Amino acid sequence: MDLQGPWGQPKGKMALERVFERIRRRWEEIPPSLRPLVGISAGIGGLGLVLFLAGLILLLRGAPSAAPTPTPAIAGVPVGPVPVRIRVKEAAFSVRPLPVQGGRWPVPAGGGDVAYWMEGTVVNQVFGLPGRPETRRLVEGLQEGDPIEVEMSAGPVLRFQVVGKQPVQPTDVEILAQHRPGLTLLLTGGEPRWAVIAAPLAQPPAFGEAAGRGLIGVPVHVGPVRLVVSGVEARAEGPDIPAESVGVLVRFELDHLGETPLSLEGAEILLIDASGRRYQPVPLGEVSRPAGRILPGGTFSGVVAFLLPRGRATGILVWRFNPMPGRLMPMEVEFELPRPTPTPPPEARLQIQIQSAQWSAEEGTLVIRGGVGNTGDQPVVVAPEEVELAGPEGQPIPLLDASPALPWTIPAGQTLGFELRFALANREAVVLRIGAARFQIR
Repeated sequence: MDLQGPWGQPKGKMALERVFERIRRRWEEIPPSLRPLVGISAGIGGLGLVLFLAGLILLLRGAPSAAPTPTPAIAGVPVGPVPVRIRVKEAAFSVRPLPVQGGRWPVPAGGGDVAYWMEGTVVNQVFGLPGRPETRRLVEGLQEGDPIEVEMSAGPVLRFQVVGKQPVQPTDVEILAQHRPGLTLLLTGGEPRWAVIAAPLAQPPAFGEAAGRGLIGVPVHVGPVRLVVSGVEARAEGPDIPAESVGVLVRFELDHLGETPLSLEGAEILLIDASGRRYQPVPLGEVSRPAGRILPGGTFSGVVAFLLPRGRATGILVWRFNPMPGRLMPMEVEFELPRPTPTPPPEARLQIQIQSAQWSAEEGTLVIRGGVGNTGDQPVVVAPEEVELAGPEGQPIPLLDASPALPWTIPAGQTLGFELRFALANREAVVLRIGAARFQIR
């Protein structure tokens, strides 16, 4: 089958060669250790390659068909991970495998958010989108550099970047070649039909291997974005914090140095604990997930909240932020949480006043009279062990009687009068303790 249409004309061939050269350069830029993630065709084996070439020869010898088609899938031949979901910019499609049938690839014209994967294409993955109005607008609006992501049945999410787009004819099969790693997205049905060529991006780094990592107060730069985490806060209590959980608030500032607006809705925002477990942002009190757009040259100050189990809010935590998933590497800031600020202890809300202290040599007693006021909004309980008298050497002096009897419960906003009687044989300086308050009595 001879090539026809734009890809077959000299001008189209030169354009195609430029696209392939660009893909080759991008492939060489990927570190060798990451290339196996892109070239997952290793699972096919020699038999699958031979069958693929045989199928391609049959296609080239056959009559023109309604859609370009490479190799049919071979039943019983393991092909390893297969695509299950594809995201084109903000649009997501579930993936259905569709084999070549009789030298044709009949992409259904039905509706629904479904993309069809041409079985057997694993080096250059080929997907077809029915030419519905919404998908046509999506494909025709794609620009160089736009992201495409493919979620596989196993392994990492594969990320691609658009490097070329051109109308094609159903007979143009060169775009289906498997000698280049990448992705080809075909818009089928109607005129014109489009072929979008995408090159693989290096996979996002594993935990601890972000493009940039810093500490609190240290700027991190990735692409057109400058990030500074100004502080973190731990909340142990609150109406939105479940029991045995800790709220974590991260305060940050972004400087956008790019040339196009930056949307925060599509940003990746995660908190990663010391074991690698990841947490998504949650609404917490007055804090909600950052939203809106940052104009070129603009600055954004925000706060984002997370909920962690109390047992996991320890050790090194990592806050990950990626303003352009699939196009930029994430930025990370590591920190340790400050101890959650506990509820002030009851004694912090008490006001204690000593009115008199009388020592009786005959009885060998010391009688202390005073009052305890509760200025808080919750009742306060003073336990027996929180009331004690110590001599000059710190020795405890026995409490003979307390009126009213301990423990004391002091309602919010009220005052309780008290009388304490201690066994003190000698007249000497002593120290009275009630909660955290101490009084020296001479």
